[in-house]
Amino acid sequence: MPFDSLEDIKLDIKKLIILTLQFKNVKPEEILDDVSFFSGENTIKIDSIDSLELVLAIQKQFSVRINNQNLARVIINTVNSVAEFVYSEYHKT
Repeated sequence: MPFDSLEDIKLDIKKLIILTLQFKNVKPEEILDDVSFFSGENTIKIDSIDSLELVLAIQKQFSVRINNQNLARVIINTVNSVAEFVYSEYHKT
């Protein structure tokens, strides 16, 4: 599943978050790209269990590996951080 831009990935990530964590009444466009999921300042707020579920869902959906727990903490922070990781994995040289 190749992606041409980060914008292509962001919408898919938002949809995956909503589906995986079963957020009701949240639309993808309501989730902020650059605000932490953990801060309480985004439309959604997640906890550590949600984060683990997201890691598994992202790995499955995008065929990427997040093997390092410290790396996972950095990646599963904002829509932008997830999108940048997925994009970079697809465009490795």
